[in-house]
Amino acid sequence: MAPIETSGPQAADKQSATNLFAGTEGIYLLPHHVKEIERLRTQHDFILSSTGGVLLTAPLDRPKIKVLDSGAADGTWLLDLPRLYPAHEWSLHGVDIGSALFPPKAGPYASLDLRQFDIRSPTPPDPTWVNTFDLIHQRLLIWGLRGPEWPGVLRNHHSLLKPGGWIQLVEGQWVDRDHPFDAPRYPNLAKMSQMQKWSTSNFGMDIEIAYRLEDLLREAGFQGVAKTQLSLSYGAKAREEQWKQRSADMWVDKFRGLGSKLPEGGIPGVARNVEEFYAFLDELHSEVLEYGYQPTLNFVIGQKPA
Repeated sequence: MAPIETSGPQAADKQSATNLFAGTEGIYLLPHHVKEIERLRTQHDFILSSTGGVLLTAPLDRPKIKVLDSGAADGTWLLDLPRLYPAHEWSLHGVDIGSALFPPKAGPYASLDLRQFDIRSPTPPDPTWVNTFDLIHQRLLIWGLRGPEWPGVLRNHHSLLKPGGWIQLVEGQWVDRDHPFDAPRYPNLAKMSQMQKWSTSNFGMDIEIAYRLEDLLREAGFQGVAKTQLSLSYGAKAREEQWKQRSADMWVDKFRGLGSKLPEGGIPGVARNVEEFYAFLDELHSEVLEYGYQPTLNFVIGQKPA
């Protein structure tokens, strides 16, 4: 979550010109710089570690699968498909609103077809894509799409799937609406939830989108909608020792870019100024290392009627 300045497509274009990077998981609210590619790759590896290697919950019922990754960044998720599911023949395609992360089409990336494309547009980058994909995957766009934009995006994806094709959405329940943090015991984790609610609501994003994915898919015309819930375990709760420190660092560092763009008065209930904000992040880091943070990750799938 970062920029506290402009939003919308025109603002996004302006950001891309000044920050070297614009696109993928959070065009508006995540930090935009070259190190983002490193963060995304680390995040991908962490998700695999935390979920026990789960990349897909959608059925793989065909030997040849044409897949589209929405918000593909450098194609890391796509490249793991042949590695983890070698019994299938993969046709790998990806789109992202920014192309700065696209690697040269050589070596392991030679098999990737990556296109710059805004998924809010109903016109695909290739008209021959309509009704051709066996699988569409989209992960962690909670900070990349405004709440009202989700239905249109899902309808666009629906049009690209072939009859009988599957979509898989992966989003985190970053703020547990049923079991909030006990502020006296976990003061900084509680403040973190306030920060997440504040930042998303101020920019029109929906912090609770993970709770709504099943209904959104049904409303977009999908059937056979199902949800698998796994945990993302940060800090003290990490499944593997090697991830305890790294995951805490990764989680807290993603918020540091917000410090230079705090509005006057800061973030209500969290920090009144830059100094307080960075002090809060340091304390949050210590709290995650000591107690852990374990949001639920929802894998929600749906099928286009045959």
